[in-house]
Amino acid sequence: MKRLMTMVLMLALMGCTQGNVLTLADGDCFDDPSGEETQVTDVPIVDCADPHDNEVYKIVEITGDVYPGSEAIGSRADDECVLAFDAWVGEPYETSELDFGWLTPTSESWDAGDREIVCFVYRVDLAKMTGTMEGSGI
Repeated sequence: MKRLMTMVLMLALMGCTQGNVLTLADGDCFDDPSGEETQVTDVPIVDCADPHDNEVYKIVEITGDVYPGSEAIGSRADDECVLAFDAWVGEPYETSELDFGWLTPTSESWDAGDREIVCFVYRVDLAKMTGTMEGSGI
């Protein structure tokens, strides 16, 4: 059974040499953050040509003024990320060697203007990927 890795992002005012999750874009590759955090603000950005853990494949904008709650955002993330998976990878989700996860706003980051779901792929066996997974067919 595939493992669905979800991380929740939280906006924080801190300087870091890593890439802020709020600036991630389609095609960006990153490694898992160190530690057991469930709320992350920064991730180690990696050139996709180098071994990496994850690759962003879809950014979903959320509209509205009121935070819809973590359950509603998680449900939307699951729906949106699975819909975009096949087109990015070039292989149906059900038969792929890849799984997906997402970064979503918390109530705190929502209040600071965060309105994005970041969908990313990673290998089911958790091995590092090399190169982009876009159109890989794996």
